[in-house]
Amino acid sequence: MKKIYYLIFVLIFTAINISAKEISYGDKDLAFKGKKQEREERGDSIMRLTIEKASQYRNMISKYEAEIYIKGHTEILQENILMRLAHHILPVERKNKDMFFEMVSHSRYNAPANYIHDLRAVNGNSIPDEKKQEEALAFLNLNIYSPTAYDDAIFLPIAENAFNLYTFNLEREKNIDSLKVYKISFLPKQWSPKLVCGYLYVFDQSWVIHKIDMIGHYAFAEFNLEMDFGRSVEHFLLPEKADLFLRYKLLGNTIETRYHSAFKYDKVEWTKKNNDEEWKRHLDLTNYYKLSSDTIPIIRDTAYWNLHRDKPLEIEEARLYERPLTPNSRKGDTTKLRQYVQLTKRLTDMINLNYKSTRIKYSGLLNPFQLGYSARNGITYKQQFRISKTFDHDKQFRLHPEIGFVFKRKQIFFKLRGDWEYLPRKRGALSLEVGNGNESYSSDITRQINEELKDSTFKFDDLNLEYFKHYYAEIKNSIELFNGFELTTGISYHRRIPTREKSEITPGDNVEQILSQDFNDFTPAIGISYTPRQYYRMDGYRKEYVYSYYPTISIEFARGIPGIWKSSGDYDRIEGDIHQSLMLGLCRRLNYHISGGIFMRQRSTYFADFRYFTRKNFPDTWDDQIGGVFNLLASEWYNASDKYVQAHFMYESPFILFKILPLNSKRKFMRIASRYIFTERFYLSHLWMPVLPSYTEMGYGIGNHIFNIAIFVGFDRWKYQSLGFKFAFELFQ
Repeated sequence: MKKIYYLIFVLIFTAINISAKEISYGDKDLAFKGKKQEREERGDSIMRLTIEKASQYRNMISKYEAEIYIKGHTEILQENILMRLAHHILPVERKNKDMFFEMVSHSRYNAPANYIHDLRAVNGNSIPDEKKQEEALAFLNLNIYSPTAYDDAIFLPIAENAFNLYTFNLEREKNIDSLKVYKISFLPKQWSPKLVCGYLYVFDQSWVIHKIDMIGHYAFAEFNLEMDFGRSVEHFLLPEKADLFLRYKLLGNTIETRYHSAFKYDKVEWTKKNNDEEWKRHLDLTNYYKLSSDTIPIIRDTAYWNLHRDKPLEIEEARLYERPLTPNSRKGDTTKLRQYVQLTKRLTDMINLNYKSTRIKYSGLLNPFQLGYSARNGITYKQQFRISKTFDHDKQFRLHPEIGFVFKRKQIFFKLRGDWEYLPRKRGALSLEVGNGNESYSSDITRQINEELKDSTFKFDDLNLEYFKHYYAEIKNSIELFNGFELTTGISYHRRIPTREKSEITPGDNVEQILSQDFNDFTPAIGISYTPRQYYRMDGYRKEYVYSYYPTISIEFARGIPGIWKSSGDYDRIEGDIHQSLMLGLCRRLNYHISGGIFMRQRSTYFADFRYFTRKNFPDTWDDQIGGVFNLLASEWYNASDKYVQAHFMYESPFILFKILPLNSKRKFMRIASRYIFTERFYLSHLWMPVLPSYTEMGYGIGNHIFNIAIFVGFDRWKYQSLGFKFAFELFQ
């Protein structure tokens, strides 16, 4: 009863005479001679049956353990001085132009997508670093019956809506002993890095995939993957061997890599009946890719590798073993040049140091990937430092200092945050943060000054006032009370100091008193956040939220208490927020973010600082608040009112404008776009405040693994106001 699906497929494969032993191609290999229309119709009908069966095969395997043998050969065919930047992006060893290595991994798979690779041995003329190890193993984490691959980076031709994306043709009918195998070609209907082309080999009657041969783009590489699946009853859904070719072309550098992999399965467990439905009801996914490679033994024993190889080395591969390359063998590599390269590397590279349970990460003093640009702030540059120390049961201390400079506003921003995650299973963390915020002045101060100047010849704008400098300290604690429901409590202290710069105009004593007064706020706050049916995964003892099909609802209440540490703020603040990411199909989603807040019972001068309505000074990643903030709104509006309502919508898809462009007339442009543009986004944001009844921003953006750029247009009461760009690097965020 435990292996119901397994027994069913034993009967199926027995009925169609698939032998459990190794079988070879027969002599019959007939090209399909039908007309083009007939080939398409036959190809479509076969793929409909294959796609229908794929939904049953997708989660058939519950667990497996396998020994995976991998050999890799990487050649640097073309390089220039920009290789020092390219290695940030590409998994390449710059010290060795002709790198050959072998690895043996004991790998475990737990459905739906938990891959753990434990590297047992390595050998070669250079030892692959962690990036090369990940590259060698990442392409093997492929469930051919899933609609997408590699974290939704690619749409496979087996997806339910594949006929909207691909055209299929029956090319050949192959005979394997007494069984018929169809060779189906698939081509994308439009250029996109999300789509691939190639061939599927499908068994007749059972509609099991025997082999896939596909070509596509992934992470700035052109790749060709050939993967053969098992021919025995026990392994017919699992890969048997794989050959991968990668060509990277970036910044004038060209790198080619070839991998060969072979699988030997130790244990395979089949899914119980209705397990797919049970898994959907269960919220614990724990679906992550993990590479264990802290201490990999370097084994030079020839007998060991002959035992684990599925085929002998080729002559050229054996030659690379005999003549290991060293950094000093590279032509023109002098001592001074090496010293210069090492110096520039230390200045421009991100630094990662790991020692036992301590990890240190530094962004690099002159790292170009810390640059950003926005229309409101101009060029920004940020420095980041991270240190973390892990204790028993995954308790962790983290320190996060940051400093950045906004060139257009000539302002330095700093932040120092420390977290003590004392109960990782319940997401319990105590945090302390100090820093400075946007310089501003309160709407209440503006009102008071205008009141003082109502009988004067001066106006508020005539004073050319400097903003108040803002410093803050905050301590807060957050903990999960039950799955998806978190309670946050905290105390913040804000100090606002006028710049003390005197105006050339003397507006009067009362105004001078307002402008020279310090304002301090002592504000306790309590908040809750709830996401129904929150899916999560456990990384050891640490709980990480993944996604939910329901919105996240947050509410926060804060109270300004006067008289504590010279605080004068006396008010109540309440805010609410709701946001959600709705998946609309393969790699298409709609994000919305709606929030509102109000200051009540104001009994003092205060600064209208809201939690969910703030200005961001530094562009972060493509998945940050680039779709949840206003990008062109002037800073003074954020503190201009005691109430607000905002709404942000973002639609993301790999096919928006590029889908409607003519393929024939724009073929060259579309090919370039398919290589470098991975996704497109539309933005729509709207704001209401009493002082600004209608402000709207619309935008369009494109992005990939390295950078993201968007253009925004702002409208005040639906009248054009401004136009601006936003640019951010995706790496190292």
